[in-house]
Parts: sequence; C-alpha cells; structure tokens
Amino acid sequence: MKKLVLLASAALIATTGVALAQTATTTPTANAATARPDRNADITRQQVIERADQRFARLDLNRDGRFTPEEGQQLAEQRRTQRADRMFERLDLNRDGNITREEMGQARNQRAEQRGARRAEAGEHAERRGHHGRRFMRGHGRHGGFAMRGGERMFGEQGFVTAEQMRTRAVERFDRMDINRDGTLTAAERQQARQQMREQFRQNRQARQNDG
Repeated sequence: MKKLVLLASAALIATTGVALAQTATTTPTANAATARPDRNADITRQQVIERADQRFARLDLNRDGRFTPEEGQQLAEQRRTQRADRMFERLDLNRDGNITREEMGQARNQRAEQRGARRAEAGEHAERRGHHGRRFMRGHGRHGGFAMRGGERMFGEQGFVTAEQMRTRAVERFDRMDINRDGTLTAAERQQARQQMREQFRQNRQARQNDG
C-alpha cells in the first residue's frame, strides 16, 4: 500500500515539471475544448509559478495547504475510476448501458486501428529524436523504482508538500533549464535540457552497472 501511495503521489507531483514543457498559450482551433498547449512556445518564469500554484490547488483536496500521500492515493483512485468510466463509454457504442459481444468486437477493431496509427506516428517521432530517447522517456515514465525514489524525495520526513515547496521546486527546475538566465525558457533550451538529462541518466545507469 505504501508503494502504491508513493507511486501515485510521485506521478502527480512530477506533473509540476511538465509545466516547463507547456505554456498557457494554446494553438488556435475551431473548438476551444480541443485546444492544446503549444509545446514550442516560450515559457516565462511567472507562468511556471502560476501553473505550479494551479496544480497544487488541484492536489490539495482538503484545502489545508498540504499535499499528502493520502491525497495522492485518493487522486489516483479517482483517476482509475474515471478511466474505467471512459472505457465503458467507449465500449457501450449504442449508449444503452450494456456492452454486447458485437460492441466488444467493434471496439477491438477500433483499438487495432488506433494502435496502427500510433505505431506509425511513433516511428516518425523515433526518426526525429532517436530510439534511445524513446527508451529513456519510457523508463522515466513507468519504472516503479524511479517513481518510488521521487515520492520519497517529494514528501520527505515531514510527510507532505506545501504550495511554497512545489512552487520553489518548479522554479529551481526552470532556472536550471534557463541557460541564458533571461527569465524565458525557449524550445531550444528545453531540448538542450532534455539531452543533458538523458546523458546524466546514461552516466548514472553506467555507474550502477559498474558498482554491481
């Protein structure tokens, strides 16, 4: 149970870092509901602070100024329930509250088509950033050991995270990536930071292998 709490909480906390790869500016679309952040847009230090505060407000469920492992577990359970509901809605094609064999078959066909499209898209991305980069992102996004260590670092001995701590960590990450110290993070700076992280990860893994 403790591992589940830390994994869920670390995953939620880690999204603060994602704010550095996104901005409030969205690409124009016909439907505002489907608008997505422009990943190539510049990000200011103030935007990072605002997004960290917004994210903390979503994590602090009881509004006591602390994000705890228990809240992380609660949020993870909510997300699982939401995923289950969305899955049922996708399978229940005629919206009658029941899932038939025919609907299951149609859903399988749709998933197969979607997997094919994703694989084609993933192949295009792999050509642009290289196979090693893709493996790096998978390892950091899914491996329990990494998330476990992240959760322990986040909550520490005090057992919770405050809005100020989350804001400070987001700003520290921003400052490390803001190479020219102009208070604005460009796509080029983010790309360079990702490359440095990959190299650091490679060196750490090599060191662990040598120690073993």
